Amino acid sequence: MIPQQKEHRPWLFLAPALAVLIVVAIVPLVYAIYIVLHSINLTMPYLGKPFVGLDNFRLVFTESRSLDALGRTLFFVMITVLPELVLGLFLSWAIQRGFSSRHRAWITVMLVVPMATPKVVGGLVWKVLYDPLVGPINFALQSLHLPTPAWLADPNLALFSVALVDIWQWTPFMIIILLAGLETQPVEVFEAAQLDGAAELRQFWSVAVPLLRPFITVAVLFRTLDSMRTFDYLFTLTQGGPGRATETLDLYAYAVGISESGNISVATAAAFLLLIFSNVLGTLWTKTMKWGHEV
Repeated sequence: MIPQQKEHRPWLFLAPALAVLIVVAIVPLVYAIYIVLHSINLTMPYLGKPFVGLDNFRLVFTESRSLDALGRTLFFVMITVLPELVLGLFLSWAIQRGFSSRHRAWITVMLVVPMATPKVVGGLVWKVLYDPLVGPINFALQSLHLPTPAWLADPNLALFSVALVDIWQWTPFMIIILLAGLETQPVEVFEAAQLDGAAELRQFWSVAVPLLRPFITVAVLFRTLDSMRTFDYLFTLTQGGPGRATETLDLYAYAVGISESGNISVATAAAFLLLIFSNVLGTLWTKTMKWGHEV
């Protein structure tokens, strides 16, 4: 009896966590699959919930509006994650090489401040900063006799303006992760490169960046998955406008499922599409970086 009790003991410890996982993740996922396989309209409950199979997916994959929203989502990921990675690499290297460990600790504390700001609060603050009439950004540009663009009202500029807010908040995340990676690297490697005559830029590109590959993989993966979900900033700053110039896939799902037609089934199909592309991008990225292989 005692050996059998020992065999079952791990399951007893895992049971609470598994129960929470089932309630929080599995049950909503199963219900979401039920919704996406039926036609459910919140504004017309008298139509019932007829089974439609994969028709909702077909609509999302063929409708120009949803495909445009997907394209904007992927473009938004590119114009946020790539600058954050480049800035994170150079700034983490500069901080690690230019400041003592005590000063680096204080810098890390200050870097947490933008990350700790709720996205809605940050969006509201930046909405004031972008304001064409009372915003300090345009006031400063006007003082320098420079053009004062309509940051959030210009269809060609609005998405980039929102991306700038995302870069402001999440570049510190990249810096902290990569700075931690640099702290774990052996000093002897950089000393040897310096003795071989490698300049700072050469040490950074040929030594530091390859050693940071696992940290880059994790940081970019996290930021890509988070950047795919752009609802907070876009809803606060533009609500998908002007027109649909900043309507990403999650804003499209909100519009179709809640604010416009109430077609929750199509909105759920769009959410599944976002989930699929998140997994595809994550898999492609880890395979590209050859996670787990030697540098």
